[in-house]
Amino acid sequence: MGGQLQQLNYQFLILRKLKIQKEITIPLPEMFFGNNSLQIINEHGILLEFSPLDALKMVDTTAEGGEKVKVSYSEEWKRKSAKNHEHIKDVIKPYDWTYTTSYSGTLKGTVNKHVFEKSTDRIDIEKLKKVEDILFYDEMILFEDELADNGTAMLNVKIRVMPSGFFILQRFFLRVDEVLFRMNDTRVYHEFETGYLQREYSSREELYNKIKAYIPKYKGDDISQLTDIDWVSSKLPSKEDGLIVEKLCIVEEN
Repeated sequence: MGGQLQQLNYQFLILRKLKIQKEITIPLPEMFFGNNSLQIINEHGILLEFSPLDALKMVDTTAEGGEKVKVSYSEEWKRKSAKNHEHIKDVIKPYDWTYTTSYSGTLKGTVNKHVFEKSTDRIDIEKLKKVEDILFYDEMILFEDELADNGTAMLNVKIRVMPSGFFILQRFFLRVDEVLFRMNDTRVYHEFETGYLQREYSSREELYNKIKAYIPKYKGDDISQLTDIDWVSSKLPSKEDGLIVEKLCIVEEN
């Protein structure tokens, strides 16, 4: 009986993966956590979701996308990846094999048809630095791929809830060895006494060797800091260039 249930579960997972694969038309990352998602909902029906599937839908599937980042093994990687998914007829190739996505969340449900609008009101980082009780905290990986040992591409999301509000950070991190680093961050903040969400999106990148040059000389050949996402983030250019600042009304207006 246990074996039959295990077989049925395996078949279900295969069918689900095929269904997902048809929706995004490119090979799934090596680690795709389709059941992971973060959803924020209020009494007015506003739902903001961070979904791995929706994030992958924003990966560039054009021929140009496949040529944006070149490494010495990129062609071999694409051939291997396509072979692994040869049973799927509608896989597009080439595509952006780094899985870079500008996804900043999926908005489902609105109040009076409000959507995120451009704003000049920045998230108050100093307020977030204040010591508060953490009522809830969680983080999860949405997808990850090691780019055939050429680096890593990872999308994760974190949330923390305090007495004053909640803060979300979704981060896409890309390291292509000997080529570049890239980081696309989405920050969402809601102060409970207000009737709106604040969202900021930034995209930063820098050449691999420029970031590598920040490693202290005494480290010698130790380049492990290049796998420390927070350390790399501190060395990337300022996020002010190209920063997108938005606000969303989440309550009924009088």
